[in-house]
Amino acid sequence: MPEIRPTRPEDLPALSALFADRFGHGLTAEEWQWKYRQIPGEGRSLIAVESAAPDIVLAHTGALALPARWLGGEGRIWQIVDFAGTTRGRGLRAALVDLGKELFTDLPGEGDASWTYGFPSDRHFRLGEKVFGYQPLNTVEPLAGELPDPVPAPLAEVRIEIGDSCGDWAEAVWERCGGLGVKRSAAFLNWRYYARPRRYYRFYRMFSGDAEAFAVFAFVGGEALAAELWLPATERAEGGQEWYPSMLAVAADLRAAGFRSWRFWPGPGLDPALAAQLGLRSTGESQLIGCRGTSEPALAAAGFPYSMGDYDLV
Repeated sequence: MPEIRPTRPEDLPALSALFADRFGHGLTAEEWQWKYRQIPGEGRSLIAVESAAPDIVLAHTGALALPARWLGGEGRIWQIVDFAGTTRGRGLRAALVDLGKELFTDLPGEGDASWTYGFPSDRHFRLGEKVFGYQPLNTVEPLAGELPDPVPAPLAEVRIEIGDSCGDWAEAVWERCGGLGVKRSAAFLNWRYYARPRRYYRFYRMFSGDAEAFAVFAFVGGEALAAELWLPATERAEGGQEWYPSMLAVAADLRAAGFRSWRFWPGPGLDPALAAQLGLRSTGESQLIGCRGTSEPALAAAGFPYSMGDYDLV
């Protein structure tokens, strides 16, 4: 029988080797500390090791709990992350099944959202569906396109602020957007983006009259990824069109940084008309969001507008 226990610092080299084997990249001690120990919530990291060879990690699973709001309540939402297993020893299914059952013993807890969520691969979703009660929550098709090449003149009066982190103003903007899901507090945003090791993100605070909006872009390869985009509706215009000049100003900054394309997930603030005006089109790809722990996934979906920031790979 494999031994199941919380991950210890001395396990991290073997855990990094497991990640490299399954995902094509390792997990540094700094990254593990950031995700599971510095989170402004609760992080759980469990491993399964063979009793006869405790220096070999057979499987890992993790979960992150963060303050959140959903339709009808608020508390914590759990996200399932870093499910990984190896075929060595007892085989992929057995180690992950035992590990998952241990992880889910008391999740969700009292006062938490009545579901956990994650972004499983097809293979992991099929395993979760058979063993852990996974249900499909949503399927998302990213939007992408070339960065607009804006005419400089209209941008002269556009007001945006650019930085590497954010202040308390971000949560107020998120609330005015009718934000649900993980609370976009300064503590969350600065942990998720500013403090993350080995990756750079840029914050954009945008203004339109008395209204504010914000975006966070991940600088990944040759494509800028919109990790966060919150555009509140106003009475002055329909379809988010009042944010078009601000988005052009963001595009100009991204172009100056060397990017030529950007990618978004459709979300609460990105009206289809604005997306079209920005030249965004569906990529034709699909990303499954799965949930566990509720008999009414439609209710969970209604209370969980998403953005890329919830996706563990961004």
